[in-house]
Order: sequence, then structure tokens, then C-alpha cells
Amino acid sequence: QYNNSNGWPNRFTDVGSGNLSVGSNQPSTNATAKLSVPTTSGTYYYQLKLTYNNGSPKTVYSDVFAITVVPKPIDATGLVVTANQKSVLWGQQIGLNAQPMPTNSTATIGWRANPSDPKFGVFSSTSGQKTSFTTKAPANERDAVLQNDSGTPINLTATATNSDHSTVEGTASATLGGVYPITVQRGENFNVKPDALNGVQYPSNPDFRWFIYKDQTGTTEYTPSTSEHLVQNTDTLQWQNVQAPQGKLYYQLVVTFNKGTSSAFSWYTNIAPLTITAKNPELHAVPNLQFALSSGTNPTIADFYKASGVMMQYAPSKMVNSVNWDGNNAGVLAITSGGSQWRLNVQFSPFKNMTTQRNLGGSSGGTAAFSLHFADGTTMAAKDDSQPVTLYNGATQNVTTTTSTDTSLKIPQTASIQPGTYQSTATWTLVKAP
Repeated sequence: QYNNSNGWPNRFTDVGSGNLSVGSNQPSTNATAKLSVPTTSGTYYYQLKLTYNNGSPKTVYSDVFAITVVPKPIDATGLVVTANQKSVLWGQQIGLNAQPMPTNSTATIGWRANPSDPKFGVFSSTSGQKTSFTTKAPANERDAVLQNDSGTPINLTATATNSDHSTVEGTASATLGGVYPITVQRGENFNVKPDALNGVQYPSNPDFRWFIYKDQTGTTEYTPSTSEHLVQNTDTLQWQNVQAPQGKLYYQLVVTFNKGTSSAFSWYTNIAPLTITAKNPELHAVPNLQFALSSGTNPTIADFYKASGVMMQYAPSKMVNSVNWDGNNAGVLAITSGGSQWRLNVQFSPFKNMTTQRNLGGSSGGTAAFSLHFADGTTMAAKDDSQPVTLYNGATQNVTTTTSTDTSLKIPQTASIQPGTYQSTATWTLVKAP
């Protein structure tokens, strides 16, 4: 046996009686030796020397030959396959590991993908416990393979083959694309970042470009209005005050490396639906209105006889609600849009003496003139003639405001008026409409 501990010297050892048999055929013969081979895995080198008692030559040698000792085969009974990414952009790499059970199995491992079409990607190696699958980036961001709502699923399967040719398999699934359908309420804010980019190691400095399309082919891009803010150059799409019409848009991210050079390449997400929804608007609060002279006192009968009539100012109400009032005495007007477009109308019934039930200015009203003012700058003129007047039109925002003390009520000269409390019912109507 040759030993490498001292420069590969040979070490001839007598095999001993009974461990060597020599044939006696003439003019040729054969010799068979029983060798003691180590049980530790490895490759060992041997040479046989025959020494004759007489004859010429007296000593002959065989070639040096090798004996390789391998472990006793241990069959795999199971295979656990893991992927370092469950979702990737087209162009990203998926690291793969196949762990046989038991862990010291001697089975050989091979890899395959389903679908196996090269347009999806290739393995760095199709054998071995560890490998990677590099997805193939398409030609451009509008490639047909990217026009997929939820990305493209792929199965990456490892097969462990035992010494008796039996096999066991394990599969890891991944999705090529990286983004998924989302729903956003109109008028709200939202952010979205592909999970595939969390903790990723970029091959070089990335350049991010988000696209918002009107169709999944990407032929027409959405242009944001001046009231909404869209951040499209980071790994996170940020959209504030979404004002796109209710319906379906599509979104996509392209990450480019070595931009502007001949070695530039990109990663692509799929083109996923972005559904814009809107709830019905809601009217939460309307004000009760009470009017008095600028001095804070109630007008007298004589005030109504004046040629100029009576001008009264809004006075924060001290009234106690009764069953037919659902306004508030704090002067608050509050509407939530739900992302919808809306308008708000108000109409005032003819003023009526609450004791005599006699109308001010006749049964159809129209004598008293309101000038409504709110803290947000909104103003409106109306009369007590039961005709609706629009206060807000084509609005999409939420509104919370209060009645301004500039709000007034003008009643022209009235020749005949009875003393008492006069009331007009204000009816506020919120309409979901442009």
C-alpha cells in the first residue's frame, strides 16, 4: 500500500499464507491476493510484487492501482425543499435548498422546474443539494407574460435518487411577478411595496419606476390630478388623495440597474389590477340656525314696519332640540365623502308663526332671504320658498366646518305681522352625484 505521509513510499507487506493463490498454467499464470482495505471513506493506492524462488526475472510488479472506499448507501426517505423567496420580480434569483431525510442520506439530488419553458428561467445547476433559479426578465415592461393579475406560479422540484434507483421528491412554489390585485378607496392614501424587495441584496444601484396604466396592456398611462400626490421613484408606490375615477387601473414596478449603460438590465413586476372604489357619502351633522338683531335681542313688531325691513344675524343657538329637529346647536356641518363625488342642497320652508300657524309672507313664502356663511369659506343665498339651493357641488373631500356669524337673515318691510316665534324648517339633502 502506498502511503502519502512520507512522500508516497511504497510499503510491501507479505499477504501471508492462504491469502495468495498462484496459477500453474504454462506459459502464463495468474495470482490472486486478498487485501485488507480500510473502512474509512477515501481512495487508496496499491501495488503487487511477486518474488519467485527461482526463475528469471525473479521479481515482478503490477501497475499501481486504486481502490476507492465509499460510504454505505443511506437511502433518502423524504426531501424538504425550501426557497429563499416565495415571490420575486421577473429577473430576480431564487435560492433553493433540498434537505434529504435522513440528513446523512447518500442519495443524489437533481432539479427541474414546472413549467420547464426556458422563458421562465434557468437553474445555476440542476444537481446538488443547493442551487438557484434565475428568472428570465422579458424584453420590456409591457411584455405579454407580465399582463397577469397575480403573477405567474412556478414549481421548483428536487428529486433524490437512491442507490436502488428509487426516488423521493420535494417541491417549493414561487410566484413570478411580485405584485397582486389591490383595492383603494377614492380620496384615501395608500402605499405598496413588493414583498420580494424586503431585505433584498441589489446587484448594483437600483433605479425605480412605478407605472399606473389605464389598461393591462400598458398602452395608456394615468395622469394624476393636481390635488393628488404620486411618488413613483422609490421601492414603495405612494399615492396621496387618490382621485382616479371609480373603476379599475393597473400598476407595475420596473427596477433598472446600470441605467444608461450598455450593460443595463431590469427586474419587472407583473401588471396588476388597482381597483378604485367609493362608498356612499354620509351627512353627519347640520346646524340649527337662530337669528336675532345684531344687539343680540329679538326684533319688535315696529322693526318690521321699517322701510328697510329687518336684518338679523346668526346667533349661536340656545334652543332646546325638539323631536322634529335633527340639527345641532353648535353650528357644525359635517360630511364624509367615502371617496365619492357629492353635492349638498338645502331648502327652507316658509317661515310660520308657531302659535297661530300663519305663514310670514304668504303660503308659498319667499319673503325671507338667507345668506349662509361657513368657516371654510363656503357661502350661499336662499329664500324660505322650499326651493333647493346647492351649497357644495362636485365635491370629493370630507367637510367639517361651522356656521359663521356672518350668516344673516333679511326680512323686508312687512305691513302685517303677528307676535310670536317664527320657524322655518331647513331640509339638507346629500346627493351622490357629479
